Amino acid sequence: MKRRSDEEISAPLYAYDTAIRAEYGCFAGVDEAGRGPLCGPVCVAACILDPEHPVYGINDSKKLTEKKREALFDEIIEKALAYKIVFVGPEIIDRDNILNATMGGMRQAVEELDIVPNLVLIDGNRTPAGLTMPAQPVVKGDATSASIGAASVLAKVSRDRYMLELDRQYPQYQLAKHKGYPTKLHYELIAQYGIQPFHGLCKTRHPSFLPPQLPQKTGLLAGGQVMDAAETGRKGEAVAARYYQQRGCLLLAHDYRTRMGEIDLILREPDGTIVLCEVKTRSPDPLASPASAVTPAKQRRLIRAAEQYLQQTGQSDASARFDVAEVTPLDSGRWMVHIIKGAFTA
Repeated sequence: MKRRSDEEISAPLYAYDTAIRAEYGCFAGVDEAGRGPLCGPVCVAACILDPEHPVYGINDSKKLTEKKREALFDEIIEKALAYKIVFVGPEIIDRDNILNATMGGMRQAVEELDIVPNLVLIDGNRTPAGLTMPAQPVVKGDATSASIGAASVLAKVSRDRYMLELDRQYPQYQLAKHKGYPTKLHYELIAQYGIQPFHGLCKTRHPSFLPPQLPQKTGLLAGGQVMDAAETGRKGEAVAARYYQQRGCLLLAHDYRTRMGEIDLILREPDGTIVLCEVKTRSPDPLASPASAVTPAKQRRLIRAAEQYLQQTGQSDASARFDVAEVTPLDSGRWMVHIIKGAFTA
């Protein structure tokens, strides 16, 4: 029997996402790893995939080999429009119980995405309370939706990396072998070495190890990470998109690409105006304006790409405006956003 390609494996998951996106626009998938083990944190991930840059091979992370998950993790991090990974420690699990702690982690991951989705798809049969946008549960969602499958990979790999680090600190528990799951070996080692002070005592979940401060590896996110130029650009676009969304705009497309050119962000303002935005991210430099990089030649390419988008989507008669978003990372870790509305005209 011929082995299926990665693209064939992911095809039904992406087809599902396409249908969701056609109805809701930008949406996020959410999944978790670590509810079943006897120790370690619950890791939750939220992910917004870029339909223009698919990641083939995505599936339920439990069906993938460790090597495949690691490769997919790096590709998802590179191509996703936005993602957030959250660790929920034992103090919260023991206080709230495993279910409520997981729901809280999911809510936090969604709220801290750099792009606000119009819909959230949650793996399982329930959704977190308190979300500010609609949410839908999807049973076996990690094998149904590419976005949930991507979140599943991010959560699983992040948690496994964490357990490997913990194994180096407490080698007697052989955590690298079982990742904290309730195997015969793990039970034997707990019986031999006992419950340590760093264990939690949640009744619905055996000993929980408190997550240490992990060294920053590629894709294992925390504040203050160093980003290369491409990553800075992607982050700048996400920051600009969030800036518009917080002012009531609906994100219609991100990195819209044609042979004519590409448009970083396409949004709709509350009054119906279509905003076609070029995002320029630069390090602070008093002698250079990011907007100065939008040359007349670049403007012509943007205009041609915009004409094609408006024609393809049946919006040729809509009111449209070309903006330039100047996004500057600051030493404090925050971002400065300056929008030049109507920076040029067609």
